[in-house]
Amino acid sequence: MAIMVTLHPFLNDGVEAKVEVRGRDVGECLKDIMKRFPGIDKKLFGSNGKLKGYVEIMVNGQSTYPQELAYPVKDGDSVSVLVFLAGG
Repeated sequence: MAIMVTLHPFLNDGVEAKVEVRGRDVGECLKDIMKRFPGIDKKLFGSNGKLKGYVEIMVNGQSTYPQELAYPVKDGDSVSVLVFLAGG
């Protein structure tokens, strides 16, 4: 099963990345991403193993909340890993 994941530039040293992954849910897709991008797990997950508060996952433009990691995906889906940043 192939799913296209777009990573926010904050997660990839300032460069937006589009990666084809496999998985049955968002969690499996993120595991595939973590294999390819060492250290990205520290930007995605807190010490409690949950997504950090500034990370939002969208599948085909729809929020995955509250399922988040358990949200199912299928072949052809588009997953966006967004980061909410603030500053001035």
